[in-house]
Amino acid sequence: MIKEVFSGIDNFTLYDLIQNQRFGVEYQPIIELHPGDIMAWEGLARFYDPEGQTLRPDIVFEALHSDELSLFNIEYQMKWLQLTSAPIGDNLFLNIDPHAFALFGGDERNPLLELLKGKSHLVVEIIENTDASDAIYSSGMGKAYRDHGLKIALDDIGAPNSMLSFDILLSVDYLKLDRSWIKNQRKENYEHLLKALCDFAKASHKKLILEGVENEEDLQFAHHLGVDYVQGFIYKEFFRTEKH
Repeated sequence: MIKEVFSGIDNFTLYDLIQNQRFGVEYQPIIELHPGDIMAWEGLARFYDPEGQTLRPDIVFEALHSDELSLFNIEYQMKWLQLTSAPIGDNLFLNIDPHAFALFGGDERNPLLELLKGKSHLVVEIIENTDASDAIYSSGMGKAYRDHGLKIALDDIGAPNSMLSFDILLSVDYLKLDRSWIKNQRKENYEHLLKALCDFAKASHKKLILEGVENEEDLQFAHHLGVDYVQGFIYKEFFRTEKH
């Protein structure tokens, strides 16, 4: 049972969200820098209160982490919705919570594994880790999906308050650069570190995606870095939302 109140979400709101399935998905395009076509979509979780107002996904998931089975149940339902409502014929990036996956682990009967395996158009996103145990969960989840032929992306690289697992960095197919690189691009030594990451990606044949592109200046920064793809609110006109 979820016993505490987390960051403004009380138990009644969370219970109502779970019982009445007040969630949906927003699809954001991932754009090929040259020539500017849609390469894929990312399915993002969206949550709502009884009045239809949006709730921050990170706060909802923070609360759900106190109850593993509730977390898994919501994560499974979200992935099912993101799969069944997705644009037809395009690649789809899906962010899987490693703690939810770890409830059943790499067992072939894991419902989150059964739901996604065999779908060659899917890319599983692994979130940048906050501690060593997260890295272990993420590494095991990535291996399980790779063993079933899915590609893997490492999300939010360089985000504040995160750590980087080199084992995961070496094993993924896509590197998604957090929007904070745009904000901090002129800070001392940031440029050197970012260049090293970009050089590593190119040398190891991994695709680079810059997140958080909001305007033409950000887009020029993406061209300067030589990334393969971009994602962000500059393409908001293409966003589409589906509710449960």
